[in-house]
Amino acid sequence: MDREDSYSVCAFCNVELVGQSRSKEHVIPNSIGGRLKTAEFICARCNNTKGDSWDSELAQQLNWFSLSLGITRERGVPPGQLVDTVDGRQYTLLPDGSFSPKSSYSEELVDGKKRINIVAASVREAKKRLSGVAKKHPTFNLQQALSELEIQTAYLDSPLTVELSLGGKASGRSLVKTALAFASYCRVPHREFGKALDYLLEAQAEPPYGHAYLSDLVINRDRKTIFHCVSLKSDSDKNRLWSYIEYFGMFRVLVLINDNYIGPIIDETYALNPITGEEIDVEVNSNIADEEFIKIINGEGFDTAVQRAAADLALPILIERSEQRTLEGAVRAGFAYAAKTLGIAEGEEISLERAEEFTALMMEKITPYLSHLIRSSRQRL
Repeated sequence: MDREDSYSVCAFCNVELVGQSRSKEHVIPNSIGGRLKTAEFICARCNNTKGDSWDSELAQQLNWFSLSLGITRERGVPPGQLVDTVDGRQYTLLPDGSFSPKSSYSEELVDGKKRINIVAASVREAKKRLSGVAKKHPTFNLQQALSELEIQTAYLDSPLTVELSLGGKASGRSLVKTALAFASYCRVPHREFGKALDYLLEAQAEPPYGHAYLSDLVINRDRKTIFHCVSLKSDSDKNRLWSYIEYFGMFRVLVLINDNYIGPIIDETYALNPITGEEIDVEVNSNIADEEFIKIINGEGFDTAVQRAAADLALPILIERSEQRTLEGAVRAGFAYAAKTLGIAEGEEISLERAEEFTALMMEKITPYLSHLIRSSRQRL
């Protein structure tokens, strides 16, 4: 078989796409919230040996965005990620948007007595560490320490330092694979995949893409919504087939698929909200100037003002979303604490007589977050 019969063979190895070799490939990686799939692109083996590793690297580079926004995936959740604050402390950012402190253990002499300082990321870890202390110090009262063990909730009072970048061989191939997967979804024959497919198959091939920060190619951008999009365009005057890809409103890439394209006119765009998984309407500019196009593909697609504008648009949305999730978490924790303290079972109605007490208990857990918000607001003024 050859690529003339492209809808039934793998674009990478030409194996027939039937039975166990058939693979439903996510156009945009599901690891960052993608939903749309195509089953007429690559086989299961090529997807497992190549595609998954490329997508894993891309997902790792974008993991902070995924965790902060709380993206939804078909399977599992994004892994936690170590982050640093400006004042030098380290935390793990968790899938629910909360931060877990870096575990630590230290001993010091205070007034002739040994003081042990333990910071644990979970109750389970704290119990394990206390058991270790008891083995090391036989006079240590383990049972008393366990009975006095409590969870403390605090909120970051120092900004995070985060590296915002997307690049490298593996993630670059993930981007090009997304462009070709969408082209396959749009019924473009594999024989039209040109330079882009060569790049995925040949280790030394030149990258057919560049970062697109010379102008905003999205025409109808909703400045209150972060989205992923992949667009496929053809230019009959230049015999060019190309794709525009944007992740989290901030990472913007243009892919030259084929500069000898002779197929029909194509103008297709798919976009979704990675938080909800819902498809949204996004229009990408088809009339990009040739000078701009060439600069981008040659790696000269950076205008500092345009890149800064992309960050200024995306980051406030992300911060607002992160704060919203933190508040929701505080409310859930407060509700659970009040219900447990008063012995109220799940689904049981709260009587009017106990409502005031229930509210007061909830506020014990919510107040620290409200105080944190007030302090943060004052610091920004």
